[in-house]
Amino acid sequence: MSDDLVTQLLPTLTRSLDVGFNVFDVMRHGTHEKQISNVFRWLLDANGTHGLGEAFADIFIAEVNRNLAGVEPLEAGGYWVRQEVNIAEESGGVDIADLVLESKSATLVIENYGASDGHGHGYEDYLQYSRRDGQRGAVVMLCHQLDRSRLTKGWENAAIVTYRSVLDSLREAIAEDREYQGKFPEAYSLIDQMHRKFVKGRGPVEDRQVLDFVVAMCETGEAARYSKNNIDQVTEQFASDLHEQARERFGEGRTLLQRVKDRLKAFSSAALKPQLDAAGPSNLVGRVAANYSGKWRWEVILPLETTDGTEDDIQLIFGPSAWHAQLESAPAPLAHPDYSRIFIWRHSTKQFRQSAVTLQEVLDGLNHEDTRLRDEILELLDHGR
Repeated sequence: MSDDLVTQLLPTLTRSLDVGFNVFDVMRHGTHEKQISNVFRWLLDANGTHGLGEAFADIFIAEVNRNLAGVEPLEAGGYWVRQEVNIAEESGGVDIADLVLESKSATLVIENYGASDGHGHGYEDYLQYSRRDGQRGAVVMLCHQLDRSRLTKGWENAAIVTYRSVLDSLREAIAEDREYQGKFPEAYSLIDQMHRKFVKGRGPVEDRQVLDFVVAMCETGEAARYSKNNIDQVTEQFASDLHEQARERFGEGRTLLQRVKDRLKAFSSAALKPQLDAAGPSNLVGRVAANYSGKWRWEVILPLETTDGTEDDIQLIFGPSAWHAQLESAPAPLAHPDYSRIFIWRHSTKQFRQSAVTLQEVLDGLNHEDTRLRDEILELLDHGR
C-alpha cells in the first residue's frame, strides 16, 4: 500500500461516519424494484396511511406531464393504483408492469427500475394497455438513475420520472408542515428516510466525491484492487490495510503535535516572554503554562500581569485546538484558516488571529531573534485597549 494513501484519500472520505438510522438500510429495503414499488404504491394511494391524500399522486402526474412534450396534459385527481399488473393477459402472454395508475379518463402504466432501462419489457404492449377502451394513456419509466443511452426499443418515448424529481417535491411540501408532521409522525419519518436514502445520498456532489476517491486510488498505485473479482474479500482487505495505515498515521500525528507543543513552549519561555517583557511593561507575561488534557491540549498559555488584577492571557493555539477555537470560540471566524500555522487568542477580548509562523518552522526550531509572534501579540494587545 502506498505510504501516502491515507493523506490523499482523506479529503475524498467526506461523508460522515455517523450515517444515522435509516429503516431502508436496516431492512435492506429498496435493493429490488418490487420493494421500492411497494412504497411508491403506498404513496400513490389516495387512501394510504401516509395521510397525504392525493398530494403525492398530483406531484407524480405533474412530473409525468412535464415529460410528455407536445401532448395534452393529463388531468390531476381521481386516480387509483394497482401493482404487479399483467398487461399482456388479454393476448395470452405475460408482461408484468410494476404499477398501473388509473382514473376514469386516463391510465398510466409504470415500469419501476433502478436505471432507466426497459430491461426486456415491451414498450408497445405497455402503451397499448394504457390506451385500451379508448382512454388516454401514457407509459412511465420510474427510475433511480437516468441514463438515456439505455432508453431503446420505444422506451425513449416514455415519460421519465426519477425518484429525485418526485421525492424532492414531496419532501419540500411537508418539510415545513408542522401540522402534518404532528398528525402523521411515522409517515413523515418514513418519507424523510426515503428521501435521504434515494435522493440526498446520491446527488451530483456525491458522485464527484466518489470520482475523486477513484482518482486518488489511481494516483497512489492502488487501482489494481478494482481489477479483482472477489469484491467482498478485496473490499475487506482494503479496509483492513487502510485501517492499519490510518491508525499508524493518527498516532504519528499526535506525536508530532506534542513535539510542536514542547518546542513552542520552550521558545515561549526562553525567547518570547523576554521579548514581550522588554518591549512592554516589565513582567508583562507571567509563567508560561500549558494544558495537558481536553480539546485545549494543543496550546501554550502566556498569562498576562494586569494592573487591575483581572485574569487575562494570550494563548498560542495550533492544530486541533485551533480548529476548536475557530469553530466554537471565535466571535468572528476566519474566512480561510490555515491550520499549518500558529493562531493567537486573547482571552479577555476573544480576539482570534492567524500568525505568520508555521508549525514546520516551530518543528525546525525558531530562532531566538525571531520576533514575529512578539509583534503580533503586541499588536493584539494594542488593539484590545
